[in-house]
Amino acid sequence: MKQLNFLFTILIATISINLQAQSDDQAKLENLKYYLTSVKDNVQSMRYYTDSVKIISLLDQIDALTTQVEAEVNTIVVPVEDMPEFIDTPEGETVEVPEMPEPESTDPAMNEENMGQDGIGISKYMPFKKKFNTSLKIEFGINTLLSGDKVAGTLYPEINTGGSWYWDFGLMRSVTLGGKESKVAFNYGLSYLKNRFKIENDVRLASNADNQPEFIPVENAKCNPKLNIGYLNVPLGFTFALSRKTKLELGGYVGYRIHTVQKNHLKVGTESIYEARSARYNLNNWIYGATASIDISGFNLIARYNFSKLFKDNPNFDYNTIMIGTSMNLF
Repeated sequence: MKQLNFLFTILIATISINLQAQSDDQAKLENLKYYLTSVKDNVQSMRYYTDSVKIISLLDQIDALTTQVEAEVNTIVVPVEDMPEFIDTPEGETVEVPEMPEPESTDPAMNEENMGQDGIGISKYMPFKKKFNTSLKIEFGINTLLSGDKVAGTLYPEINTGGSWYWDFGLMRSVTLGGKESKVAFNYGLSYLKNRFKIENDVRLASNADNQPEFIPVENAKCNPKLNIGYLNVPLGFTFALSRKTKLELGGYVGYRIHTVQKNHLKVGTESIYEARSARYNLNNWIYGATASIDISGFNLIARYNFSKLFKDNPNFDYNTIMIGTSMNLF
């Protein structure tokens, strides 16, 4: 009986060692493939951020070496150990199976020393930060209204262009087109555009009895009235790398109006009154236009023009918005 227990103990230990060895080899192979994929992804991302011919040449060499390493890794085969045959015990006899210690994990993310650092050892399991070419773009500048023919006897706003600003906050993503050495990228995203117009002749927007827009005087105005209009936009465009330091972007945008507020600061006697008026004012709900920008050594100049009219089919107020500004990327 003692000999039988000893043989069974040896059998269990052999199975555990074989499984552990196979698990170690498999884990090492999977880690090799993971890190190899990370290297390839990061090399591809680096191409987007450089125009240097020398750096691109070095990245090509890294690609060639990575391909050789990948071919070598794919030849690795994890051996499958033959399972020892189980020992049949005589009928009626029982064999006590000793408890085997649980094998230590080969996953670096599960080691106790890694617990509490970036989750469960995530800093060691993913040493490379994957880049998605996504950025927060903040665009700002001046804007004004371009008008068509004016109708006699109609009160029109006089826009103070220097005091009229626009802001555009967008999440943008860029995708390189045409292969590794391509100088063309496609840009798309989602943004919030706010146009603010400072009206110098102290008039505000209102709706008449026919629900048509009109501008009426603001009495007791202490400061120039301001008209704020906000849109949720989907910008699309293409970036062309003309040289190492010069880039050209051409595109357009389409959006929907989600916000309209007029702000007036009044002075009546000793009182200061702040008004915030909101309505539809028969403004066009949809917006679409074109954009063009030139980037030289990191500074860009942007021009935008709305093909859509500010108001819905109104011959008295034939306005289009034009914007000139610059932008910066936070990440």
